[in-house]
Amino acid sequence: HEIVGKVVAVGAGVEDLKIGDRAAIGVQRGNCGACPCCRDGLENVCPKILKTYAGPGKDRGGFAQRIRYPRRWVFTCPAELPSEYVGPLMCAGITVFSPLKRFVMSGGGKAAGEKTVGVIGIGGLGHLALQFASKMGATTVAISRTDNKEAEARSFGAASFIASSDAAAMEAARCSFDVLLNTVSGNAGLDEYLALLKPRGVMACVGLPEKDEKSKMFLHSVVLQERSLCGSYLGPYADYAEMLEFACQHDIRPMVELYPSAQVNEAVARVRDNTARYRCVLVF
Repeated sequence: HEIVGKVVAVGAGVEDLKIGDRAAIGVQRGNCGACPCCRDGLENVCPKILKTYAGPGKDRGGFAQRIRYPRRWVFTCPAELPSEYVGPLMCAGITVFSPLKRFVMSGGGKAAGEKTVGVIGIGGLGHLALQFASKMGATTVAISRTDNKEAEARSFGAASFIASSDAAAMEAARCSFDVLLNTVSGNAGLDEYLALLKPRGVMACVGLPEKDEKSKMFLHSVVLQERSLCGSYLGPYADYAEMLEFACQHDIRPMVELYPSAQVNEAVARVRDNTARYRCVLVF
């Protein structure tokens, strides 16, 4: 569902893309355009959202040789960004950029440079979140279960690192963050992370556990310090072009592993066993 390629045909009404142009698409392929969400520029939470995969036609997404797509949700690739970087940015990039834009670049009554941002989970999402948050000017801290990824996290822009399995380090970090971005896909405990927020701090969750797993939270973790817990899904339409431009301006690049399409099973195995660093890209 993160696809970059050459345009091979255009519809009669398309004037700003031509055959041969390099273009990119992400998870979202459509929205109704008429509901309150769409009218407010929140197309990503439209109740009638359409996606690149598992849509009405059971599209095969990026595993197909070609895909037909609505013009509105096709984005021109910046010349400065190679295709293997644009692809991951169209999903992981927008997923972390959008909440960071909302809570770091604006909101909270402080400039970005006055905020301390924690990124929970250093993986496909987290390694990009560290780059975006640090380039926005925030003091950025990486939070991971162990210190195995500390060196990499610092290379992505983390000013410091916390191993969440270290009880003393977590205790020392209480009430020190303006914003936390939770990128963990597992069912991580929420209370231990909410305790890290300053009063009126915000934790935005972009990772999802399995649908049959229910998260638990002690309500005192948010009420007594007026903290906020929210979700963020992909990003509004307008954020995509802004995200790509920001990545170009600040030299933000996903860490990728390239595989020819014939090695797709090897790439999938790397993702499943959590050894990919940090996005696997298939080249057709």
